[in-house]
Amino acid sequence: MAKKGRGSNTHGHGTHKRGRGRSGGAGMAGVKDARWMSTIKGGKVPMGARQGKFGHFGKIGFTRGSLTKNPDTVNLNWVEQHFDKKADLTEIGIEKLLGTGKISKPLTIKVRSWSKRAEEKLIAAGGKLEQ
Repeated sequence: MAKKGRGSNTHGHGTHKRGRGRSGGAGMAGVKDARWMSTIKGGKVPMGARQGKFGHFGKIGFTRGSLTKNPDTVNLNWVEQHFDKKADLTEIGIEKLLGTGKISKPLTIKVRSWSKRAEEKLIAAGGKLEQ
């Protein structure tokens, strides 16, 4: 006696060839297709949080870029370590001089803008600022 389904590609199960519907396999496989309602009802949480059955599926919101521009800054102690007499900070892309640190040698510093504290410390050390 012949076994049922022999001689047929699908053995009577239609085109999906599985007896349990369109599960897509084990685990999270087939989540987007076969378990769509459970997927979209999971809530707006990341997948690891496991709210609902599968967690959130898809994008959540967007991040707006920063509207403020922070200038490239450097402190007095850095300038003293890297320069001897003259320092042209605009040439290397630094926009502002800040007054953190001690300065012991007189320097001539060319920079676009500076803080009041940096100016006081530099003048006290015998240096000057240029724009």
